[in-house]
Amino acid sequence: MPKIQRLLLLSVVVIISVSGLSYELVAGTMATYLLGQSVTQFSFATGWFLAAMGFGSYLSRFVKKNIYYFLFNIQILIAIIGGFSAGIMFFSFAATDTLYPIFIVLAFIIGSGIGLEIPILLRLMRHYKILSVAVSDVFTFDYIGALFASVLFPLAILPFLGLVRASIFFGFLNLIAAGLILTFVPKTKRSYFYSVLSLSFVLLVVGFIGAEKVTNWMENLLYQDAIVYSSNSKYQRIVITKWKDDTRLYLDGNVQFSTVDEAMYHEPIVHIPISFLKDKPKTALVLGGGDGLVIRELLKYESIETITLVELDPAIIDLFKNHPVLKQIPQNSLNSPKVNIVIADAFNWLKNKENKTKFDFIVADLPDPNSHSLGKLYTIAFYLYVYRHLENNGIFVTQSTSPTFAPDAYYCIQDTIKNATEIFEKSQTGWEVYSYHLYIPSFGDWGFHITGKNILSLKEKNEISVETEYLTDELAGSFFAFPKNARKDGEISINNLNNQILVKLYSRSWPRWYR
Repeated sequence: MPKIQRLLLLSVVVIISVSGLSYELVAGTMATYLLGQSVTQFSFATGWFLAAMGFGSYLSRFVKKNIYYFLFNIQILIAIIGGFSAGIMFFSFAATDTLYPIFIVLAFIIGSGIGLEIPILLRLMRHYKILSVAVSDVFTFDYIGALFASVLFPLAILPFLGLVRASIFFGFLNLIAAGLILTFVPKTKRSYFYSVLSLSFVLLVVGFIGAEKVTNWMENLLYQDAIVYSSNSKYQRIVITKWKDDTRLYLDGNVQFSTVDEAMYHEPIVHIPISFLKDKPKTALVLGGGDGLVIRELLKYESIETITLVELDPAIIDLFKNHPVLKQIPQNSLNSPKVNIVIADAFNWLKNKENKTKFDFIVADLPDPNSHSLGKLYTIAFYLYVYRHLENNGIFVTQSTSPTFAPDAYYCIQDTIKNATEIFEKSQTGWEVYSYHLYIPSFGDWGFHITGKNILSLKEKNEISVETEYLTDELAGSFFAFPKNARKDGEISINNLNNQILVKLYSRSWPRWYR
């Protein structure tokens, strides 16, 4: 019997570890989804949870009586508060546009509860093993549980359940732990605890079943238009809204395009760079752009023989390749026989030494650098890999955020591209970098940078030779003009992998426009 009881307590330790770390991951992921800056959010979430756990461990010294009753109540508390933590944070942000106050309170309560449990369980384990063995057992199983949580959360739980249901799922684990603790309570005194456990279970079941409807309702508070599609992929939250003729794609809360004005983005990012080429491109590489809209524009050129699309998220590809309505937006371009789709991280795909393919035209249609995982796609290392895959007469273009709303970030990208060409050519001059921008209603003033070793000059560039909805040669020429005060002289910043200064510049630029 003592051996069975010891195993039951160790099972409780594993469950506590799995659910505890998972609540921390849920909080960090939710903050990243709503606020961006993944490193900042996860660092803050980890630090605050650990501080709260330390406080809980301190409080555990005052728990001296009715220890099993206390542990049971803590499990119920964490199950309810932790289980509904994602929904509470989501609602707080949707209703008030603030997250940190409720984030801090929830993390403190959950972290303190978890911190209370481990020292108490250590005390209980002393009844079954000497202290040194008890400490070893508890921490061994605690770390094993942390491993399970860290692996299962991103690979299985989050993609299939979403954040709101994921946190409720871990609430169920706490109820299982509470049930195991009940085995140590005398049978004559269990009726009350069974009632509390049953009520908590029903509450979580109701929350789990209704999570999708509640999430859609809260997301409708966040978005201007009605949500017609929403899901969680392995990498991001995908939301599509529609109002009349305006269909919009949002990834992690950030708008990627609006059908009303998407041509004002996708035509300039394709046709303006191609006008700098001496010959029409035969091969093209698209990094990002899983919606197929850049490819739609590329397919207008009869000279194009092959297009390679490198997209990280297969869910985006599936959506715009197979959805009966959405695939019409890029005119079914992803199903073209000229398109070769590669599911991979763009950085690693370019870095692969076995991949020696070169292209006439490379387009980086990537999300803004609001996190370090995205910021690496705007570093010197990334651009050096890009140039390695660029034909001698080829051209490269990248979207570069807003020169008006995030000027420091915009010019940091320009400096980094230029510096990378100097390193690549082992010279102090490198290649010419041409910058242009235009006003897009959904985004505001938006900018791009292009470069290549043997491309035409601004005065020599060709006329646009394909049919367009928005772009004209006269307009294209005006996009290269910038205000006199667009940039201060002498300010140069380079984005490297080891410093990721671009993420900092980007993050501090946008908030000043929305104070």
